[in-house]
Amino acid sequence: MSSNDPIKAGDVLAKLVKTGPIAKSLEHAQVWEHWEEIVGKQMAPHCKPVWVRDMTLRIEADSAVHMNKLAYRQWDIIKRVNRIAKKELISDIYIVLMEET
Repeated sequence: MSSNDPIKAGDVLAKLVKTGPIAKSLEHAQVWEHWEEIVGKQMAPHCKPVWVRDMTLRIEADSAVHMNKLAYRQWDIIKRVNRIAKKELISDIYIVLMEET
């Protein structure tokens, strides 16, 4: 293929999904997509993932009790996230109390 040959849009998008900044966002989206599976059906309504940065997952919990439960299970949560991502996506968790609205 010469440099003047057209490139299929699908090929460009596929490359971006694998190597571009969108690839990292798609990996992180797995946390939101599988949240109930990661923390469990009973815990999921009481907390939510907020962001992933520098291999740290920030979680907001609706009470101090749920913050404590998440902290107790943090290594299990990290293992579940990484197993779903099929790579080390996170290595730490930062848990905060949800702000009241």
